[in-house]
Amino acid sequence: MAVDPRAASGFGSGADGYERARPAYAPAAIAHLARGLAIGRDSRVLDLAAGTGKLTRALAGVAGQLVAVEPSSAMLERLRANVPGATALRATAEALPLPDDTFDAVFAGEAFHWFDTERAGREIARVLRPGGGLALLWNRARWDAGELPWLERFDALVRPLRREAGEFPGEHWQTDLDALGLFAPVARADFDHVHRLDSAGIVALVGSWRWIDNLPEPRRRAVLAEVAAIVDGQGELALRYVTEAFWTSAR
Repeated sequence: MAVDPRAASGFGSGADGYERARPAYAPAAIAHLARGLAIGRDSRVLDLAAGTGKLTRALAGVAGQLVAVEPSSAMLERLRANVPGATALRATAEALPLPDDTFDAVFAGEAFHWFDTERAGREIARVLRPGGGLALLWNRARWDAGELPWLERFDALVRPLRREAGEFPGEHWQTDLDALGLFAPVARADFDHVHRLDSAGIVALVGSWRWIDNLPEPRRRAVLAEVAAIVDGQGELALRYVTEAFWTSAR
């Protein structure tokens, strides 16, 4: 099962932090995509790289049949516990153990940038029914230094580490997906929402970022200790996010 090693590393220890600290998706984004892709109680939907089931749980409220795939056994265990009504399989987006023309829609939350866009795109097109939809979501932090006085110190710590990690495999996913010629032009809408975390939750959030979790262990511990010192004593914080929703349909 081929997974980019930067995405695969640390999943065994990271499932708890991911589940605890990662934001959910704006409910308005899920509702918008369900309407736009005509998803209802008779629809069959696939969630790719489903992690601990953050997106899967939201999809369970709009789709009648739900299948989730996840390559990490630790994440998959949490997924099955969190969304027992979904069929959960260990697999990658590039090699789906699913028949052709099976799904009305395919979703991926916080994941498509890790995929090999060409291989995953062809697999998605294969399992979609004619005209079926593809929806991709990301949560982007919109943290404001006016609201978070520690943000400048925090950014000075983590931004160089993000640059050091380099590009994601699917950094240019939209261009690569268009080049396949298998999908209609991609549409986009953004949805504001708020994620509430205390200081310990922020440390767990940073620890769940792959480019932090992939650091050598002594350095990772030192970075997280510095994050803890920066946000110490902040109490519960209302962190602003935007859910970026992209969608298209198979040609």
